[in-house]
Amino acid sequence: MANVVILSPTLSDAATLAASSEVATLPATNLQTLQPKRKWRSGASLTPYLTLDFGAAGAACNGLGVIGHNLTSAATIRVRGKATSNVTVSPAVDTGAVSAWPATGKPSDAYWPQFLAWLSWSNSIAYRYWRVDFSDGANPAGYIEAGRLMLGAYWQPTFNFNLGGTPLGFDQIDVQTRTDYGELFTERRQRSAARRMSLQISASDKRETLDGVAEIQRLRGGHGDVIVCLDPNATTDFHRFSMQAVFTSPQEHQIVPQFNGGDVMFTVALPLREVI
Repeated sequence: MANVVILSPTLSDAATLAASSEVATLPATNLQTLQPKRKWRSGASLTPYLTLDFGAAGAACNGLGVIGHNLTSAATIRVRGKATSNVTVSPAVDTGAVSAWPATGKPSDAYWPQFLAWLSWSNSIAYRYWRVDFSDGANPAGYIEAGRLMLGAYWQPTFNFNLGGTPLGFDQIDVQTRTDYGELFTERRQRSAARRMSLQISASDKRETLDGVAEIQRLRGGHGDVIVCLDPNATTDFHRFSMQAVFTSPQEHQIVPQFNGGDVMFTVALPLREVI
């Protein structure tokens, strides 16, 4: 089991995003908004691509998340990055065409609200220009669409979350009404209830905490979303333990009487709710 990863869209949401193909009413800029039901849709192209310009400072990207897409089991995604805009010519970063799904393939769970495609690669250098290519020639819809995109540098702690906690829960909002005579009436509000995760890291490296997850939490607050993958190497259950989420309660980091590299360590609380 690989350690948890969290990816923030703070930088990619601020980048200049464009698509090779889009429907006028469903533009690529929808990918920079939280709601995954608000789609970008390609025209008739089944091999569209997206370009991101991060500005002069660039971004040291090593993770991509695409949420709420319609990719089939045969779909691939490719990410390339470079300091100059001709990204396809000798790119500094090139993942090659990678399956949009884990090795076990596309899940078949009924009424799954939003599928998530996750890619990661090794890179610590900031590049200004990035390109994401999709290929899904077998897609019966005749187009590619997605609701959210996050591209950036993910956070992954050296010490994983504690065993225990709640890696999987559900935020049920269905209505249950009991009459004075004991009869029960219910109303379904969502075909798939939003998931919840509530996890704790008992001792996290000081620099990883202050420069990493604490900065993500400070900038995202309770309004901004992130991608969380409890085990980015998972296969069959990857979709169950990965999601687009928001932090649901105040995030506090306490100093603990443990040390790493001669410095104190902090706790990390991860209270999360799925965006559906």
